[in-house]
Amino acid sequence: MVISNALKPNPNSIIVAPTELSSQIILIDSDSQPLRPLHEALKLRGYSTRLFYNADEALAHLSKTDILLTHISILNQPKAGEFVKAAKMLVLADKQIETLPVEFQADHIFLLKYSKDTHKLIDRLSNFIAPPLLDPETKADNIEHLALLFNINQSLSGQLEINALFERILALAAELKADFAALLVQEGDETIYYRSTQPGREELIGLTGRRFAQRLLKDGLEGWVLRHNQAAVISNTMNDSRWFRASYLPEEEHCVIALPFTLERVGARGVYLVGHKQPGYFTKEDVPLMEAVIIQIGMAIENAMLFKNQSERSVQLSLINEVSRAATSILNLDVMLRTVVQAIRRSFVFYSVSIHLYSPATHLVELRARDSLDRFSLTAPIPSTTHKLRQGLIGWSAATNKTIVANDVTQDPRYIAGKNNKEVRAELCVPIRLGTKTIGVLDIQSTQLEAFDKYHISALETLADQLAIAIENARLYDEINQRLKELQSLNDIGQAITSTLDLQKTLTLITDHTTQLMNVAAASVVLRDDEAGEVWFAAASGEGSEAVIGLHMALGQGLAGWVADKGEAVIVPDVYADQRFFPDMDKTSGFTTQSILCVPLQTKGHTIGAIEVMNKKSGEFNKEDLALLQALAAPAAAAIENAQLYEEQSWAIKRLAETQRQLVQSAKLAGVGELAAGIAHEINNPLTTIIGLTSLLLDTKAPTTQREQIEDLQMVNREARRARDIVRGLLNFARADTPKREVTNLNRLIEECIFLVYTKSISHKIELRKSLEPLPEMSLDVNQMKQVIVNLLNNAIQAMQNNGDRPAILTVSTTFVNPLTAAPASQPPNSNGRKKRKRILTDTTPLITSQQDSLDLKAGEETEPTVVCKISDTGHGIQPEHIDKIFDPFFTTKEVGQGTGLGLSISYGIMEKHGGHITVESTRGEGTIFSLTFPISAVSSVKTQLS
Repeated sequence: MVISNALKPNPNSIIVAPTELSSQIILIDSDSQPLRPLHEALKLRGYSTRLFYNADEALAHLSKTDILLTHISILNQPKAGEFVKAAKMLVLADKQIETLPVEFQADHIFLLKYSKDTHKLIDRLSNFIAPPLLDPETKADNIEHLALLFNINQSLSGQLEINALFERILALAAELKADFAALLVQEGDETIYYRSTQPGREELIGLTGRRFAQRLLKDGLEGWVLRHNQAAVISNTMNDSRWFRASYLPEEEHCVIALPFTLERVGARGVYLVGHKQPGYFTKEDVPLMEAVIIQIGMAIENAMLFKNQSERSVQLSLINEVSRAATSILNLDVMLRTVVQAIRRSFVFYSVSIHLYSPATHLVELRARDSLDRFSLTAPIPSTTHKLRQGLIGWSAATNKTIVANDVTQDPRYIAGKNNKEVRAELCVPIRLGTKTIGVLDIQSTQLEAFDKYHISALETLADQLAIAIENARLYDEINQRLKELQSLNDIGQAITSTLDLQKTLTLITDHTTQLMNVAAASVVLRDDEAGEVWFAAASGEGSEAVIGLHMALGQGLAGWVADKGEAVIVPDVYADQRFFPDMDKTSGFTTQSILCVPLQTKGHTIGAIEVMNKKSGEFNKEDLALLQALAAPAAAAIENAQLYEEQSWAIKRLAETQRQLVQSAKLAGVGELAAGIAHEINNPLTTIIGLTSLLLDTKAPTTQREQIEDLQMVNREARRARDIVRGLLNFARADTPKREVTNLNRLIEECIFLVYTKSISHKIELRKSLEPLPEMSLDVNQMKQVIVNLLNNAIQAMQNNGDRPAILTVSTTFVNPLTAAPASQPPNSNGRKKRKRILTDTTPLITSQQDSLDLKAGEETEPTVVCKISDTGHGIQPEHIDKIFDPFFTTKEVGQGTGLGLSISYGIMEKHGGHITVESTRGEGTIFSLTFPISAVSSVKTQLS
């Protein structure tokens, strides 16, 4: 063998312990190991040296030591003063200007500048250390060995990339005149590397190689070497039981030499093995040289591992620093999480990095941030992904609060492949813990098998701890911001609902703001009607809101009715699991209710209703939502009560004003009636004489009568007749004839009136429309009602004769209103919080003479069923200044001779005698609507019809 000229084949296995070193030279080193290279170089030169890191151990050998070598930094140790007992002591210093402490200034103690070139340093030490005595043969071998070791040192020392270094170490087999080599490295209890260039084993690399190494450590030569910490030479592997055999490995004879090495600074150890096809090729004489080689290999691996650890530590610290900066500078949780996953993937170059947060409310782990190779846009929305506890590796990590490493996901039954991660081969899940509580999971995925080692686990666990604090800070920030927004919203809502005393506007503002504030699909307000024992939906916002406004339910029915009745708040996460839920409301509105939060509206210790929100858009309703809605309910209840009181006060004032106006109007009409009764006969007698004489003259005119005279007589006769008609109208107006009532159907009566004016409407190109709902029979004076309706129809036709290009449409409609079953949603509540029923006007009901008054009256309190007939036109409308006089006697806007101004006054009187009322609404340029409201409760058959 080239390594040793004295090599002779030996068929026997030889076990050789590490070479015993002389204690002539002792080196005392520190943890930073500045003297270790010198120690190795001295051994290569043939010196007997021993290296200690502990002063106590070194002092035990001091008596047998010729010279003690140490670094000046060691002199500060507690027992360093005893070093002066050495026969000779050399102290190495990094700087020439350093001086020895006073206690070490002696004749046998020398201070030398430390040189990183160990060979030059040894040459300088020759003045103090005698050279080793070697025989000529040994000297020749040493020269050859030194050249070999120098080349090995040059080859390995410049390589700090650990995988490339491992390949170089295996390639040393050629320089050592061996056929193959194998290297096994353990860090702690984990095999981090194994590879052999031996035929049959060279394909066992990566994960397969590391798994094979576990077999070697248990049953092979490598394990024996490590357990006994000594070199082993096997002359023939076929004859030694320590050599690992398996059916998948070729059976061939080899000679091998294996040596252990320990890397104290990185907590690692290993075995280096070289082999030859020729049995007996290696002998025990080769062990010392191989030990020198193993020192070089150990130093190179240790330096590379230190460099790797330092690089990884640098990456880890840089990443932690970046996460810390993100945590302190980015308080938006989603932005911070997105920044972190990008930083992690950028640092470790994994396939996918994601963060999943655990929700105690839903018991789900939800994806919140992800960065991966298959994601084209960093700002694209993240698809919704959730895991149940113990579902997939993420769910298991969250449930057990433990790190889960699956370096081969196909071997882990807990792994669940996602739709977009078919290429994933390894996965690492690190719980994000805040104290003992798991708040999320950091998930790392790789497309490489065995992608995660101790470094990744340690680094990501440290990062997860930092991340937990960052997430908590961001959550606290979000929570504070949310509370501030809620307080601001409550303040804004309070100002909005107290800025108006319009009840319906107040209710609408409450539901609109509640929907936004609570982030829900819908919100509604129900108010109590204690007289009817009901609750009704006064306002609603969101999905399906239009369909529920105005609906009534029994007090206590449904969740809102139950809250309004009991005065207690409820949170119902699943409405179909609660018997109090009333599902018919969903059928009416078309809205699917899933969850409800409902609180009572209370003021002065009294419950006036409830406010409810449905289907929270994110998560489930919780105690914080309950507190927020209760905070909103208090000012809302006060605003509703104030608006109700204002509406009632306004209504009372309006009723008083209308009553006063009614008295004035009645007095005016009474005065006209008395005047008409007093003078009608006095005027009627001369008019009769004039009409009779002019008619006689016209019938018996002489042939000589001029045409002008005839025309004058005709004019006198015509105007006298018109004056007589006015007098008759006055007499009719003045007479308080009791209506001759009979049971009839208003719709049939209206059809007859429409027939009377149909020809006239066609001649003026007026479109006539009608919408007549089924009505109960009523007690009416048929002739008087025909007079009213025909008068209104004629007025409408006349109003549209000059419409020009505008469409002329005459519409007649009838409606039956029964407040015992329903009331229009536009009606304001009364003092009990219920909707006011439309009520029938009696003799004391104020007359409505304007559009606004008409709207207010229709919002009044009706407690009996009524029939409403509306006659509308699309004419030019009534001038605003005329509308208050429209029912005054003799008021007309027609040309002289076209009307007496008594038609609407007479109609008003007829409606009043029937216990009803007539109102007008008019918009200039759009048209006019006359409404006739009839009471029907006096008819005996009505009660039967209603029931």
